[in-house]
Amino acid sequence: MRLEARVPAVELTGPAGRPARTADPKDPVHLAGPPQGTLHPPGPDPSTLPVLDIPDTTGPAFVEVFDIQEAHPARRLRAWGDLVHLACGPLRVVPGSDEGFNGLIVSGKFGAVQVALIDADPHAVECTEHLIRCADWTPLYLCCVIAGEVRVDQDGQETSARTGDLIAFDSSRPFTLTMRQPIRMVTVKFEHRLLGLVPGEEHPLKAAAWSGQHGIGMLLAHFLAGLADHMTDLNTANADRLGDSVASLISAMCSDSLRGAVAPPAVARRALLQRVQAYAREHLGDPALSPARLARQHNMSLRYLQMLFQEENASPARWIRNERLDRCRDDLGNPRFSHLAVANIAERWGLPGASHFSRLFRERYHVTPREWRRQRTQRDS
Repeated sequence: MRLEARVPAVELTGPAGRPARTADPKDPVHLAGPPQGTLHPPGPDPSTLPVLDIPDTTGPAFVEVFDIQEAHPARRLRAWGDLVHLACGPLRVVPGSDEGFNGLIVSGKFGAVQVALIDADPHAVECTEHLIRCADWTPLYLCCVIAGEVRVDQDGQETSARTGDLIAFDSSRPFTLTMRQPIRMVTVKFEHRLLGLVPGEEHPLKAAAWSGQHGIGMLLAHFLAGLADHMTDLNTANADRLGDSVASLISAMCSDSLRGAVAPPAVARRALLQRVQAYAREHLGDPALSPARLARQHNMSLRYLQMLFQEENASPARWIRNERLDRCRDDLGNPRFSHLAVANIAERWGLPGASHFSRLFRERYHVTPREWRRQRTQRDS
C-alpha cells in the first residue's frame, strides 16, 4: 500500500552515479520540500502538484505510516518538513544538528482525536502568527514522552516533559517545540471544544505539564504508549471506542487545571455527548438505531439531544448516517472484506437496501460504492 500526498515540485537526487533531475508530475518521488528550516506554506492547488509517494507498512485503513529512511541522507530533513506539514499543518522545522536526520510518523484517527507516534532525531518545530493564519485547523495538542525530552515555549511560558511525562500546547497560539535529543513521543490532536475551550482564548493548558508517574497521568501515559505500539494492529470497529477512552482520560486529567477556567455546564454537555456517541457507535449495525432511541437510552428529550449535536454541525440522524457510511467506506477499501458484496457490507452497518445505500454513498463521497472499491483495489495493488 502506498500513501499519496501533494507537494511542490523540487530538484531530486537520483540514484548513485546519476545526475540530479527535476520531478515530473507523473513520476512518484520519495521526498520534496523547501530548504532546511524554511517555511512550509499551504501551497497551490493540489491538482497541479506532483506526488510524494512514500512506502507504507501494512496497517488498517485509518492508520498511515510515513518513514523518510529511503530518502537521500542529505535531503531527509526536507522530507521530514513535508511530513510534518502533512500531519500537523504549516509549521517551520529547524534542524538540531548538521548531521543526517531520520524520522518516522505513524498517524491514525480515533473518533474525535488524532493520535500519532513520532520517532525522530533532534530538531525543533515553530509555529508563528503567520503560519496560524495559513492553517485550516488549530487544535490542542497533548504529548506523551516515551523517550527523550520535549520543551514547549508558548505565550511567555516554558515547560519541559521528560520520559514518561505529558505536556500540552495550543496550536491556535504561537509556540516552539524543542527536542534536543532523539525523541519518541505520542501526540494527540483534538478540538478545543472537547474540553469546553475556544481557540485563541486564554486558558491554563498552554505549555502545561503533568507527571506520568502517578494518578490519571500514569493511566493516560501507559494507555497512549500501548496504543502507539499497536496502532497498525487495530481495526476500524475498535478505533472510535479507543478514541472515546483517550478523550475521557484527557478530560479527567485536565479537569483540575481547567477548574474555574471552563464553565462546568459546557464540560458536562460535552461529556454527555461523548457518552451518547459512544453508545451509538457500538450499535451502528442495528438498523433500529435512531435519535429517538438515543434519547430514551440516555433519559433526555429528543429536543435536548438535537441541541447536544449542534456542536457536530449535524442533526443526530445525519450524524448516525454519516458514521455508518464512513464504516462502509472503510470496509469497502479493506482487502479483508473483499469477499463481501456491497449490499452485505451496507447491511453490516445498519443500511439495508442496495439502491438506497448506493444513493447515500454517492451523495456523501461523490462516487458509487463499487467505484470506490475498485479505486482502492487498484491503488493498493
